[in-house]
Amino acid sequence: MSDGAAAPPTARVWALTAILAAGAFALHVWNLSGFTVPAGRAGLIALALVALFVVAEVAVVHVTIGRDAHTIGFAEVPFVIGLFVAAPGTVVTARIIGGALALLWHRRQTAVKIGFNVAQWWLGGAAAASTWLLLAGHGSPYGVRGFGAAVAAGLVVELTSAIAVTTVIALRGAGAHVGATTLLTGFAAAAANACFALIILVVLHTDWRGLWVVAALAAFLVLAHRAHVALLRRHDAMERLHDFTRRLGGGDLRLELVVTEVLAGARDLLEVAVVRLDLHANQTDAAQAWLCDDDGVRPCGPDRRAAEANPEGLRRRGSHVDKLTVQLHGESGPIGAITVSGRLGDVGGLEQSDLRLLEALAGHAAIGLHNGRLADRLRDQVSENAHQAMHDSLTALPNRLMFDRTATASLANADQGAVLLLDLDRFKEINDTLGHAAGDAVLQEVGSRLSGIAAAGACVARLGGDEFAVIMVDADLRDATRMAEEIRNALIRPLDVVGVTLTVDASVGIALAPEHGSDIATLLRRADVAMYAAKDTHGGVAVYAPDRDHHSAARLALVADLRAAIANGDLVLAYQPKTQTIGKDVHGVEALVRWQHPVRGMIPPDDFIGIAEQTGLIAPLTEWVLRTALAQCRTWLEQGLDLGVAVNISPRTLHDPAFTGLLAGLLADSRVPASRLTLEITEGALMDDPERAIDVLWELRRAGVRLSVDDLGVGHSSLSYLKRLPVHEIKIDKSFVTGMVDDSDDEAIVTAVIAMVHKLRMTVVAEGVEDERTLVRLAELGADVAQGYWMSRPIPAEEIRPWIERWSGAEPAVVVPLQRTARFAH
Repeated sequence: MSDGAAAPPTARVWALTAILAAGAFALHVWNLSGFTVPAGRAGLIALALVALFVVAEVAVVHVTIGRDAHTIGFAEVPFVIGLFVAAPGTVVTARIIGGALALLWHRRQTAVKIGFNVAQWWLGGAAAASTWLLLAGHGSPYGVRGFGAAVAAGLVVELTSAIAVTTVIALRGAGAHVGATTLLTGFAAAAANACFALIILVVLHTDWRGLWVVAALAAFLVLAHRAHVALLRRHDAMERLHDFTRRLGGGDLRLELVVTEVLAGARDLLEVAVVRLDLHANQTDAAQAWLCDDDGVRPCGPDRRAAEANPEGLRRRGSHVDKLTVQLHGESGPIGAITVSGRLGDVGGLEQSDLRLLEALAGHAAIGLHNGRLADRLRDQVSENAHQAMHDSLTALPNRLMFDRTATASLANADQGAVLLLDLDRFKEINDTLGHAAGDAVLQEVGSRLSGIAAAGACVARLGGDEFAVIMVDADLRDATRMAEEIRNALIRPLDVVGVTLTVDASVGIALAPEHGSDIATLLRRADVAMYAAKDTHGGVAVYAPDRDHHSAARLALVADLRAAIANGDLVLAYQPKTQTIGKDVHGVEALVRWQHPVRGMIPPDDFIGIAEQTGLIAPLTEWVLRTALAQCRTWLEQGLDLGVAVNISPRTLHDPAFTGLLAGLLADSRVPASRLTLEITEGALMDDPERAIDVLWELRRAGVRLSVDDLGVGHSSLSYLKRLPVHEIKIDKSFVTGMVDDSDDEAIVTAVIAMVHKLRMTVVAEGVEDERTLVRLAELGADVAQGYWMSRPIPAEEIRPWIERWSGAEPAVVVPLQRTARFAH
């Protein structure tokens, strides 16, 4: 499309011309180092390029495609040649001068058309030269990258011309348009011209005397009868290529079959005696090679030189060669090469059209071979993944999925069996102290020891974390218990991890089939119940017992009843007084929840508090107890009885982020001073997460409530944490108080605790006082407050005032909780 479009000299066309020229000037100055006048040899090359551009613009070819006539110029030929032999700026300048001289020579061009065409040639040339500089790189242009950049530059020239011509046609308001066929023809001609220029350059670069081959090729292309023959041959080749791609795309993706199809298809398509296929090694596959001849397809040794061209053949046979090699390209580069040789029945050998055909075949073959390799790897990975999906990657033991399948199949064919579930004791300490690498080493050793002692027919699996399971077939309780003890004995043997000698113990739960369940899910769940029972009792091994199962039918029914009792207010509070050890002053009361079940009668707190904690009902239960106790405290205050109330708080409630906000709301609703409420927290709750507990206690202390540590002595508190707790009082557990008068050891413990607590400036409360001797002895030892059946059992709220009157012998007025010197500022 080098002629451009005739347009009237209108302001709009001139404006477009100015815009094109401005853009060209900017590109020329920015990317092409401005304008320079070449001298010497460079000057001669520039003059030659000007002459070639003049010839290219004059010597156009008119062709007819369908019903459309097209004019094809050859300006891309000298342009591409110029990119290889001269500076890009010189090439663009020569293009402008040569094109302008050709237009002036014809003397049929108006000024506006000459200006427009020169501007669009300038812009197209500058854009193409910039594209060349961007894509060709800094190395030798004689290579795939340089040739590709040259073709791209030729296409940019045509694209710029097409856009400019389309725009000017729209500006002048003409009815004509640039059709798709014209555009495609122009692009095809530009690409062909660029490739033709590259051929000339290759020949010049190799041996300038080979230019006669180029001349012969050009003559051959313009001869009509040879063009017709070539067209027929191309059509036949395309038909066979189509059949090849259809077979390749519709067949089995196994690499072996794809290779056979590629080799046989290439041999048939190019009519050759021998086809060789080489696939390079990559990260997952080794190098491979195959050969196809009259004897069929067979593997052969890989040869790196098989992917190299055969320049000797090219020089010997001119435009024909005995062998062609084309690389196979994947997404990340060459993946191999295909080589054909020995043209059957054609003394002319293999030619350029065969190369293009082979390249087309190679493009499809590369995709098929890549997919074939991938499919083979996927098949291998499926097999490997099937193993990995059934096994633990750390210990190589069966995982939960395989254990379930194996156990289900095993139990289905057995009269009886057993599931053993074990969990490593204190494994978290190993991870936290020595690191996860040490923990992994322990798990691997445990897996190895378990596999070593497993009985015949038993399946050992790692279910996750530090939890392992064993399925035993045709085993009774005795067999299962013996296996559990063998497991514990095997694990207790010392093992060396990162230079540290460790001993590992485990808790094992046993569930029997069919006594405890017939399916593996039920057996595992019940073995889990037994395992936690073993942990709680520190017995090491436990067998499933229904009364320990939190998910038994009876327990589930009790949960439903408890939920209804909380919602309907069917629970009641009893209050146990706490008194001074010396005198008759009342220190306060402790609120204790009671549940009078309509069917089961009175249910002790120990039977439903644990259920509430395990099922999440502890939150609404605690809220009900606090709300009820504070409401009663408000009633007593209104009756003139200033009496503090204590409420037990569970570990789950203590660590609930919403608890402090809930408590503040309840205190506000009841209008009870915060100092009249004491929260009793068990020692174990504080030590589960002492740092978090200390933070929460400070929040509660700042809210004004009193804090008490309940059951001191039965947990595992550390004195280093105890001294940091911002609490007001410590309660000595009744297990030490009840028998202290008759047991010198208990008395020694109580004495030591009283002294220590007083040193920490806290109040001492002794619970479990059941006789007068104990009360008197506590007073002698310096205990501050006593609580127990000797003073009073838990009683209803309405009986508190009469009891105080009987205990103190006077009308109760204001009962002030005992205060010691403050240890912490609020």
